[in-house]
Amino acid sequence: MATMTRTPQKMLNVLEKELASQRDELQMRIERHRLDVVMDRELDDEVAAAVENVSRDMLAATLERERRTLGEIESALLRMKKGEYGTCDNCGVSIPKARLDALPWARLCVHCAEAAMNPNSLRVAF
Repeated sequence: MATMTRTPQKMLNVLEKELASQRDELQMRIERHRLDVVMDRELDDEVAAAVENVSRDMLAATLERERRTLGEIESALLRMKKGEYGTCDNCGVSIPKARLDALPWARLCVHCAEAAMNPNSLRVAF
């Protein structure tokens, strides 16, 4: 099972550039969304006000999700610099390359991520 900890430095450099690019794009989107949330518009009726409130709530939720993703990307870039990228923060095993390909900022292996999502150890059927 190949992991990012065994990946040549060249591949890590490419991934680091991709993550930095995603980070920069997210920062720009967050700034645009932040400005949209605080913009005041004149509303001429109750329906328009209700629609505006729902839109703001959805935008605020999107903004929060993007902020969390930005934090995860920045954390992954820091782990790369420290030489800790590709290792589970919880158990210390190597995170499989397929997981890192799907979620480049993953900090937990699949087993630990599942345990974190299901702290009561309930069996979930898929």
